[in-house]
Amino acid sequence: MNRSEICPDGSDRRFSRTIWNGRSAVSISPAPGSRGLREAQSFYLIGRHLYGKGVPVPRIYSYCSTSGMLIVEDLGDTKFQHVALGLLSKADFSSLLQMYKKVLDLLVHMQFEGAKAFDTSWCWQDPIYDSRLAWEKEALYFMEAFIKGFLGMDCDEDTLLTEFEGLTRQVDVLDLGYFLHRDFQSRNLMVTDGVIRVIDFQGGRLGPWGYDLASIIHDPYVNLPWDVRQALYEYYLSKTEELGKGLCRECPRKEFTLLAILRLLQALGAYGSLSMKKGKAFFVSFMLPALESLRAVLETWHETSCLCLISCVRRAVAELS
Repeated sequence: MNRSEICPDGSDRRFSRTIWNGRSAVSISPAPGSRGLREAQSFYLIGRHLYGKGVPVPRIYSYCSTSGMLIVEDLGDTKFQHVALGLLSKADFSSLLQMYKKVLDLLVHMQFEGAKAFDTSWCWQDPIYDSRLAWEKEALYFMEAFIKGFLGMDCDEDTLLTEFEGLTRQVDVLDLGYFLHRDFQSRNLMVTDGVIRVIDFQGGRLGPWGYDLASIIHDPYVNLPWDVRQALYEYYLSKTEELGKGLCRECPRKEFTLLAILRLLQALGAYGSLSMKKGKAFFVSFMLPALESLRAVLETWHETSCLCLISCVRRAVAELS
């Protein structure tokens, strides 16, 4: 079979375009070791589940549990990021908003339908997004991989850890019963024949509604204007109400803001780690947009519990500007 390599963003898996039963397909070779095999199994099980729930993920043609090799539908090369940036460059905000509304329609469907009959044993990572995960994989990741690792910046570590504890423990009072993609951003959405499709869902689990919403609205790969972000947030809430699935929250904005902070901490930790440990300089250009979004979101938090974090973020913005 003829193969052509596809370069992934941060994954250790190998992707190749190939031919399967006369049609274009993508083969996915797992990362080395048992973790790679578990990740491949999660891709298969979660992908099959989401496809059955009408979520537009690629069809899985073949899966070998022994090797972890997957053959999946070829969705082409057009990332949603490129479409969004093209509309932004033309200042076509009407079309941009309509495209993002389609993404949010997809997200609402995935969150609610994907949670139905979801088996957490399918998860190769943590089965649920809780305060422990937020502490380890968001807050500490940001401090170790970005602040200390990438920037080499001194900070009041004890105070910062205290603030992180205060932030992350709030996750456990949230409703964690939604399907959570956990990397729902514009480079993990493809546009195939005009239809928006979802990839990289193997890290899916159960979690809060606001995390994936924050991922796409505050996505550094596109860096949407703030009025567009606000319009999308309001559209999402109206969409859930329209479907009779309104979010019964006294303060949905506070929950969304908390999760936006945690998501942006995770993104910056990932950018720091990928650029330093894997030499992927591609991610450096997205650090400043992520930091500026994090600073803006923190400044709307209306609490005095993150003053050290705000100070660190402001210093990081100044350093990268």
